[in-house]
Amino acid sequence: MADTKEADSKRKEPAKKGLHGWKAALAVFGCGTLAAFGTFGVVVGVLSLFIGTVSSGITTSETPINQPGAGIGAPRADLDVGEMDVCTDNLGKLSTITVDRQDSGDSHVDTTDSSQIDIDGVSRLVSDDCLWEFKPHGNSTPWDFEFSYEAIIDAEAGKDRDELAASRFDELRDDLPSTVENVASEKESPWGDSSYSVYGTDASGRSVYVALVQTRSAVYSIRFEDKAEQSVGQVAENTFLQEGRKVTNFLKQGFDYWIPE
Repeated sequence: MADTKEADSKRKEPAKKGLHGWKAALAVFGCGTLAAFGTFGVVVGVLSLFIGTVSSGITTSETPINQPGAGIGAPRADLDVGEMDVCTDNLGKLSTITVDRQDSGDSHVDTTDSSQIDIDGVSRLVSDDCLWEFKPHGNSTPWDFEFSYEAIIDAEAGKDRDELAASRFDELRDDLPSTVENVASEKESPWGDSSYSVYGTDASGRSVYVALVQTRSAVYSIRFEDKAEQSVGQVAENTFLQEGRKVTNFLKQGFDYWIPE
């Protein structure tokens, strides 16, 4: 009789459907992570790693697991013309920031024409300059956000791409303070392989923050400028820095992957 009651009790117990508890959390986290990295090759990197592991007979035990960039796969072997377009394909899809593009989108260049390249020793350059309206976290007043980059994809024989980028970084760094009307502080920043930032105000007294960053053979800048007419010097440097970290962390992983070895 006890067995019959126990069986009836089990039959009345509704079956659980879908994901619950930690399984649901992992599913949501996984979807959010993939979305955050957008077109920058997270999925491609993971799939390439998986396929490589299977085809080599699962011989990954000799490979250290804590390699830089291991989360998105190794750098690409090559890059087709037009394949890297950070402004159009990537920044607008970054889930950790809220942006609305303001420029026409016609500044993208991917060239091997030396007459369009201002850096000696570079044989192929990808560059762009785009403008966005940026909505900072917890702040109702938007900022102007200008992003520009130069990625050295190929260099002339005997030239090292990273060294050329480092020279370009030093050249642009010297001019960085002149891009801010009234400089309150300037210092090295903790991003990329090299970085430098300037904070101050424009001619109208609105807060401005500019950061120059080198990641591998790419050099880029981010510029935040408060748009509020009455917000004279109201945005703290640390507020700009916190938002800048979201962008630079994303770009580091992107350039690490997209720039070929």
